[in-house]
Amino acid sequence: MSPARSVLLCEPQCWGFEHAPFNAALLSTVCLAYPSAKIVYYGEPSHLEYTRNEFGRFRGEKDVCFAPVRAPRRELTGARRLPREFSLCRRMLAEASRDESQALIFCSITSTSLLSLKLLMKTRRFHRPTAAVVHGCLANVAGPQPRRPWNWLLDLRRVLALPHPSSLRLIALGNSIRANLEAMRPRQSHQWSSMDHVYLWPDASLAQDALPGPNRPPRFGYLGVASKAGGKGFDTFCQLTEDVAPSRETAEFTVAGFYLGPVNEKPICPYVRDIPDEPLSREAFEQRVRQITYVVSTAKPEHYRLAASGTFLDALAFLKPGIYLRNDYVAHYFDQMGDIGYLCDSREEMVRTIKEIMAEFPEDRYQSQIENIKKGRTIFEPKVLAPRIREILSPGA
Repeated sequence: MSPARSVLLCEPQCWGFEHAPFNAALLSTVCLAYPSAKIVYYGEPSHLEYTRNEFGRFRGEKDVCFAPVRAPRRELTGARRLPREFSLCRRMLAEASRDESQALIFCSITSTSLLSLKLLMKTRRFHRPTAAVVHGCLANVAGPQPRRPWNWLLDLRRVLALPHPSSLRLIALGNSIRANLEAMRPRQSHQWSSMDHVYLWPDASLAQDALPGPNRPPRFGYLGVASKAGGKGFDTFCQLTEDVAPSRETAEFTVAGFYLGPVNEKPICPYVRDIPDEPLSREAFEQRVRQITYVVSTAKPEHYRLAASGTFLDALAFLKPGIYLRNDYVAHYFDQMGDIGYLCDSREEMVRTIKEIMAEFPEDRYQSQIENIKKGRTIFEPKVLAPRIREILSPGA
């Protein structure tokens, strides 16, 4: 009997806990998609440990080999990253060729590693099915040009415009993201496939009941990094809490996350309970989320044209209905899953929604929203997405 062929996964850039939950979920999906294959996961050693632990919480480590690689340091950017990423991509193509692998998957990608991959696959005539998941760097497609002229050639827009290997598929994490990409860059539409953001849901018992009671007002929570930078909208969340401040005795506001930025620039949010200055442990994060009644997302809509929303997925993980400032990503899943919260077109509408909830808690609708989340979130599970990842990696797909 011939030995089982392998499927190789590589995380080329993340260190420590970064992307570990997603990569563990993707690893689980690949295990289900290729049950008889030898699965090998390559990553920076500290990241391997986090991913191994996260994967082990849900599936165990059967038939998975974890192998260390040297990932570029996170502070390296642009041309300084290129030689290291080129070397790593070259190694992964060599490993895949030596093992006669069925498929090669890059769990994330940067513009410089994508440039390396395209050049190597073309020059080495590497034709094994290969996929690369594109995360946050996609924002650069809609962002301003690099300020330094020597970085222009490494800009993601220029890398995408280079000749594309026929066996390489770029994965956008959702149909709405792919649709926006195709509208913005139609000439590169053939490079893209889409797949929902795979997620390993925690045990349902972690989604503690947060129904208000006589001495327990509804609690509205902001999830993730509280920062002035980026498009997550923490400043808008602070303004929102002040807009409903006169009724504060019938509501609470909290942050399940931490502040990132200079201490002297930390926003003043008098109606928000305890904004940590350091990342929470996983246990502390889960405890805070369990106590939230509604997740509130005030991110700028343009932020999620080309990015998946971690806040949305965390809300689903803990069975929390949400109050969202409308964006393409979340609106797409409201269409699929039904009533899982409130989509608002402005901060003013969010304020009105919160005040209505505070005035009379919609208990029946709240329970219905939880049930819709339970039923609808299966679309993000590894067992559902395993056929999709296999389809993307099928020769000639």
